[in-house]
Amino acid sequence: MNQPSRLSLSAIIASKDAGPDSLLGLSAVSLRRLWLVVPALCALAYPSLLSLLSSGLALVHGSTSPNGAIVWVSVIASLTLALAVMLVSFVFGWALGSPHVRDDPEGCRARSIAHLAFATPSLYVGFGNVAYYVFQAPSAAPIAWLVFWALVAMIGLLGPRPSPIAGAMTPIGHRRLALAHGVSASAILLLFIGPHIVNHAAGFWNGPVHIAIMNVVRRVYRNDIVQPVLLALIGFQILSGTALVRRRMRMPSDFPGTVQTMSGVFVGVYLLAHMTAVFATRHAGTDTNWIWLTRPNDSMLVSISPSNLRLIAHYWVGPIAIVAHVACGLRMVLLQRDISPATTNRIALALIAAGVVTSSIILAALLNVHIA
Repeated sequence: MNQPSRLSLSAIIASKDAGPDSLLGLSAVSLRRLWLVVPALCALAYPSLLSLLSSGLALVHGSTSPNGAIVWVSVIASLTLALAVMLVSFVFGWALGSPHVRDDPEGCRARSIAHLAFATPSLYVGFGNVAYYVFQAPSAAPIAWLVFWALVAMIGLLGPRPSPIAGAMTPIGHRRLALAHGVSASAILLLFIGPHIVNHAAGFWNGPVHIAIMNVVRRVYRNDIVQPVLLALIGFQILSGTALVRRRMRMPSDFPGTVQTMSGVFVGVYLLAHMTAVFATRHAGTDTNWIWLTRPNDSMLVSISPSNLRLIAHYWVGPIAIVAHVACGLRMVLLQRDISPATTNRIALALIAAGVVTSSIILAALLNVHIA
């Protein structure tokens, strides 16, 4: 979307004049609030749309067990659905970051909702993981999801309330927290995420290679000393990231800035959803290795069901969001060191492109596509 398009959408969103009744008898304020909850409504509809997709694919295929081309149709269709919800959320979050809607409590709230809706693919997986692993009630996930987003949409429709602590962080405090956030991120990347991504990408060669590498890197991140430190760092990363994003919601943002905050929210949700499944499975006595993820002699897409289709976007977008968040953070650091915007943009784009390629390789491996 170009800058004029952003300005047009920002103008619509920023229009708050309560003039005469308009479409459907709603005032301008009411219409604006309806506009602001569009991302929440898209997120709310996501499971239902996923179910419709699942039913349609099963009807066309004649079976819920995929084979041949229907597997890739399922992958592309589920990714398209998830990316559509994310795109709507991103456009609204970016438009609400325009200077035209700055210092607007209502817009700030809607912008936060758009960021949360952007993480829909992993957030829905997280709901399912909690329902299944923690409460042993998988059927509760769709119900909890509908209630959650209905409440979020209702909050968006209500008038804004002043938040005395939202802007409490001073600029110096923000810089210090951002620095600590970056240092913590570097440690997590070095100790866990970097080796983990390489490990999963190696699965594209074959499963045994993945497990061989996993047995080596686990000696580091599952060390009795390293693992608690790593979990503490991840906890700090999520909490500090939440505080930083909350402050950024009251500040204007450009396109890379919006990518950074939205990918950051996605990463936080992704990590929580993933760790819930991993630690619950480990607690039950199952090794969370390649076989656990891909299932023996089969792919993770063992049936065309919503519970399996939702994993596709979760696993594909997650690594991309991590790389995008790091790339945009690096871009900001380079800009502060007087590196030209053109150069920093090229570096960020190159890193994100590499993330897309790497994540696509990982997804193919998870679907049991191997080169050896």
